[in-house]
Amino acid sequence: MSPSPRRVTPLADATVLLVGAGGLGCPAGRVLARSGVGRLVVSDDDQVEGTNLHRQVLFRETDLGQPKAEVAAARLRELGAEAGHAVSTEARLQRFLPETAAALLDGVDLVVEGSDNFPSKFVVADACMLAGVPVVQAGAVRWGGWARAAGARRGPSHDLCLRCVFEEVPTGDALTCELAGVVGPVVGVLGALQAKLALGLLNGEAPGTLMHYEGRRDRLRETHPVPRAECPHAREAIDDLAAVRYVGETNEAPLGR
Repeated sequence: MSPSPRRVTPLADATVLLVGAGGLGCPAGRVLARSGVGRLVVSDDDQVEGTNLHRQVLFRETDLGQPKAEVAAARLRELGAEAGHAVSTEARLQRFLPETAAALLDGVDLVVEGSDNFPSKFVVADACMLAGVPVVQAGAVRWGGWARAAGARRGPSHDLCLRCVFEEVPTGDALTCELAGVVGPVVGVLGALQAKLALGLLNGEAPGTLMHYEGRRDRLRETHPVPRAECPHAREAIDDLAAVRYVGETNEAPLGR
């Protein structure tokens, strides 16, 4: 397989979309803001809740009940300024759904996704592949989780995508953070890994990295899986974001908790 072309995007000129201002998006956003990413767009339609403050590190008790996207955007702008960077931020009080994907991805160089359910993750992954936008995704449950950096090349020489790893949206008893819970420091580690992978992609590093974190053993493994030849993006069999592809009622799945 021929290598993907690498494009270096100066951090000050980069626009990164954060999908979900939760346990993953908060630490990832902090690192990106203090690293000097020029523009951060935060997409989340939830409000700040007290039970989440231990892992959603952009928020304080005085923010309770406020829109997470607005609070996160303001805090990220402050963090950038503290580090000497003029970071522009924008709050989008909406979820990443098939009908909102195109507008959210407009003008974006990279997506960092931190939702807590598989339907949303697959919508983001497919939308980014169709739009040609690289994406960094992560998931965490209980004491462990994963993070991955994906390019956006389709066709026979396609980049590793979420469908290469999980194939289809899990159904039935698939564990999620919302259902099974998660240990606060675990999402902090994975959010930091997302920021690392995102900065790497912006600096021209190759996509395809998949990282696994086991909190009980404090073990981190890095792998580079081979894209599946049977993946629908290899055959360019997916050309839209029809809701039927995303089992689990995407329109009712909360982001970023």
